[in-house]
Amino acid sequence: MNEAKRATLRLNMVSGVGPRIFCRLLEVFGSAEAVFGAPSADLQTVPGVGTSLARAILSAPQHIEVDQELEDCARNDIHLLMFGDSDYPVELAQIHDPPIVLYCKGSLLPQDRLAIAMVGSRHVTDYGIKVANQFGRGLAQAGFCVVSGLARGADAASHRAALAAGGRTIAVLGSGLLNMYPPEHAELAREIASHGVVL
Repeated sequence: MNEAKRATLRLNMVSGVGPRIFCRLLEVFGSAEAVFGAPSADLQTVPGVGTSLARAILSAPQHIEVDQELEDCARNDIHLLMFGDSDYPVELAQIHDPPIVLYCKGSLLPQDRLAIAMVGSRHVTDYGIKVANQFGRGLAQAGFCVVSGLARGADAASHRAALAAGGRTIAVLGSGLLNMYPPEHAELAREIASHGVVL
């Protein structure tokens, strides 16, 4: 990974730097590398960056272990997609505050752009499971990639139905890939990574 991407990853790992502040910093300084070389006073001219966040940014090169992060990813077959990469999802890049770094298990394919999200209750009824299965299977058979959140209930049913139909599915997690939640869906996540991607 080149130094520009390492700096992007490091800045993304600074607590308090979300997508909006990240983008504001890049608008002002041009690159993550330049952000780390900026004086604290200049950082604080960026909306949302106060004294403590400027301090955290400037201390990040000494305290944030990018090498360890990359080793953890390599050891767990996780690859990184960064905002601006050619394989970063086009539609995701167009939202107001796209994630700067996506952690991925599995692979995104061009046909995954034909996708539909299915979400529902975690405490789903039997009827809800039946409907999620019907929609997930039918959409996968029609060539759609089924996107959901790997949560209990309707989400898991949607993923399973797409897999059972031989289709593609994407799970977007609120937790990290090394902190699978719910834990009982670890095997489902492995299946999804073999026939889609877990983000």
